[in-house]
Order: sequence, then C-alpha cells, then structure tokens
Amino acid sequence: MELAQSPMSDRQRSYRAQYRERIAGWYNGWLHVLVIYAIGAAALYIYVSNIADVVWWEWLAIPLVFLACNFFEWFLHRHVMHRPLRFPGLRAIYTRHTLMHHQFFTDSEMRFADSHDWRVTFFPPYALVTFILMSIPGALVAAWLLSPNVGWLVMCTTTSMYMIYEFMHFCCHVEENAFVRWCPLVNTNRRHHTAHHDQSLMMERNMNLTFPIADWLMGTSDLDRGLIGTLFNGYGTRHIRKDMRKTSRTPGRKTASGGKVAGATA
Repeated sequence: MELAQSPMSDRQRSYRAQYRERIAGWYNGWLHVLVIYAIGAAALYIYVSNIADVVWWEWLAIPLVFLACNFFEWFLHRHVMHRPLRFPGLRAIYTRHTLMHHQFFTDSEMRFADSHDWRVTFFPPYALVTFILMSIPGALVAAWLLSPNVGWLVMCTTTSMYMIYEFMHFCCHVEENAFVRWCPLVNTNRRHHTAHHDQSLMMERNMNLTFPIADWLMGTSDLDRGLIGTLFNGYGTRHIRKDMRKTSRTPGRKTASGGKVAGATA
C-alpha cells in the first residue's frame, strides 16, 4: 500500500516500495509498538515499586537526568546516526537511520502509508532493553553516592525518555491531525523534524527528537530565537534562520564497484 496523493519524488516512491519488499511478512506494526511499551511499562512498575519516602532533593534527579538524556540523544543523532563510523554496531545505526529512514521519509513526504511502515521508524524492542542496561551503572553509582531512591529515579527518567522519544518520532510521521497540529511541543517537534529531513540540512540541523533543548544550546536549531520560543514554536516559520549552510548531501554508501546502494532491514 502507498499514499495515493503525495508530492514525493519517483526516487522516494521507488525506495519505499523496495524497503517494504524486504520487511519480513510476519511483521506487525501494532505488535512492534505493544512490545516496546510493554517492556517500558514493566520496567517502570519495577522502578516505582522500589521508591519510598522521597525527600525533596532526591526529586532533582529527574530534571538533571532528563537534561543528560536530551544531550545524549542529540550527541547520538549528530555523531552516530549521521556518521558512518567504523565500529560495526555504530555503522549499523548509521545505515538504518541515514541510508534507510532518511530515504523512506523526506521533507516532501513524511507520512506513513500504514502501520506496516512503522518498521522504519520504531527501533527494535531490544534497543530499549539495551538502553535500560546502559542506564544501570549510572543508577547504581547514584544509589551508592546519594540514595537508593535517586538510583531508581534515574532509571525511571531514562526509560521514560526513551518511550517519549519513540512517541515523538511517531508523531512526526503520522497523517496531519488536530492533535499533532495543536498539542504544544508535539507540533514544535513535528516541524523541527520535518526540517531535519531536508537532505541538505540533515547533517547539521535539528538533531533532537524529544525537545530541542540541546539543539538550542549547541546552535544546531534551524530557528533563531530563545529557548522558550524554540520549545513552543509550533509550525511557525517566521524565525527560521537565513544563514544556514546547506550541504546538499544525499544518503548513500559506495559499493565495492563504486556504485551507490541503499538497503532495508527485514
């Protein structure tokens, strides 16, 4: 199935068809999302069950870890997802994101055709498990240095941020509707991410997928305004920067014979 009315190019339409052919026949988008959020909900239940009698200063773990996750998200997107690093695991992330996701969706056409297309946006469920495991050492250190509650709050925040990331990214690729247009922060992120899918900007602009805080601080936002204005910009285009460098890079990788190819995962 494909969108009947769309401004997408023939190249994008052809790539989307090729990608879909390589998705395993048993794939179900609804099940994919259900598994991710079931894992996240189960993890959060365990964390919250171990929190008790929180004192005021322990709550500070949430905003501090939230900001750390926001910068980690920015760093991963800018320096791993858009850079073909030599380490195989990191190269696979680049291939999936730059060579696949950014060809399946462009700033001309950002929409899913149906739930089968969710495969190209949501990470595999094991990615959340990996992120939880990555968070444990920091949480253990926080629990040892400060308190067990702080350790559990660290885990609550990191897991929640991952789930917010997936939700916000999904909202960027759904059909236009009243919720995504008018919901604060969601509408900002939708315009923010659509601009990122402009292939001449994607290497340098709009790297955040949850909230464009790190983009604002690091100077990689395509907007020229303050933090509050950037966060609540919505669909507005009045403050888009006029001095952005456009790299005109097209996703692709060289084959041994010198040709350019792009793949899809099953």
